[in-house]
Amino acid sequence: MQTHHRSSRISRIPLLLLSLTLGAANAAPAYPEYRVTIVGPAGSQPTDMNQAGAVVGFTPTSDTTSRSFVNYGNGVRNLILPGTTSSLATAINDRGEVVGNYRTGAGQVRGYVYYRGSFRLPDPIPGRTTSFVDINNAGYILAHGRLPSGDGLLSYLRAPNGSYRNIGTLPFENAITNAEALNNRNQITGQSATFILPEIPYYAFIWTRGVMRQLDDFGYTPNYGYAINDRGQGAGTSSVPGLHNRVATLYSNGRLIDIDRSPPSADRYSNGRAINNHGHVVGDSNHLGSFIYRGRRMESLNALIDRRTGWNVSFPVAINDAGQIAARGVRNGVEYAVRLDLIRPHALGTPYIEAEDEAEVAADAGGETK
Repeated sequence: MQTHHRSSRISRIPLLLLSLTLGAANAAPAYPEYRVTIVGPAGSQPTDMNQAGAVVGFTPTSDTTSRSFVNYGNGVRNLILPGTTSSLATAINDRGEVVGNYRTGAGQVRGYVYYRGSFRLPDPIPGRTTSFVDINNAGYILAHGRLPSGDGLLSYLRAPNGSYRNIGTLPFENAITNAEALNNRNQITGQSATFILPEIPYYAFIWTRGVMRQLDDFGYTPNYGYAINDRGQGAGTSSVPGLHNRVATLYSNGRLIDIDRSPPSADRYSNGRAINNHGHVVGDSNHLGSFIYRGRRMESLNALIDRRTGWNVSFPVAINDAGQIAARGVRNGVEYAVRLDLIRPHALGTPYIEAEDEAEVAADAGGETK
């Protein structure tokens, strides 16, 4: 769970490498903040990390297939489901439960749960192709459901008792909902819009106790909500003036904050991919490459590691409260899922989070499947 916590993690995986590290990012810092730890096999990509630093991800095995893995800290464990042709782990909670998706021999996509050496294959959303996106510590699962035709994307919250609740859409005609992340209070973030091609005019939202609230934007679309922490703060990206320009954003206390401080006159393309409970955001941009935002400015992650080790770090997907970051790393031309560990951990206290009433949390998963 990205606390992250977001992103469908599959939809968070960038399809195209952006131009990376400039200027100081190429110099070895006097006192590097992070060491790079390999957590996946050669060729692997991470998708999520929990508060203990356990990482999940996948390794491509062909242009159309992949294999899931988890690393709890004692080595890589490949997650192989008998009778499947492909699998992809998407999220892990603090108990170590992993959710992901697999493809059957008949080509059907289904969700799985892995825990303590065994798999569970939950029933799908009735009448819909089902994929699992995220899981929280109470065992609630965020899922996507599509019609058999592949159209009509909607998002659902699956309760531990197996029931699915459609979280709905923003009030647009013929709307779809693409939820990205779930926190431990059963809040959900993502985006919703009328289905229009070639670019869907998405609006970001946060869903709380059955109510989907559209987030502010800068007057342009599309906008995305990629991650949400347990304080209800969100990270994502919002469109701004300019051809395909977008900026990484932090949503906090009812305000949408542009955390990309590059000049408005420049081409800007940045995304906030994950957020922890301190409000620290990690993501990617066209001017810094991979970055971290800790309340003052976006900093290049490659400027915070010892570049003499040969690593180039890109596309962070998760950050936990200890400051560990899951990302891609390339060294000697080989890509790995890596974890950035703070060499000198910052003395940051975890903010007080008011506990959610158990009955209210359980009620969030109630309602009928649609």
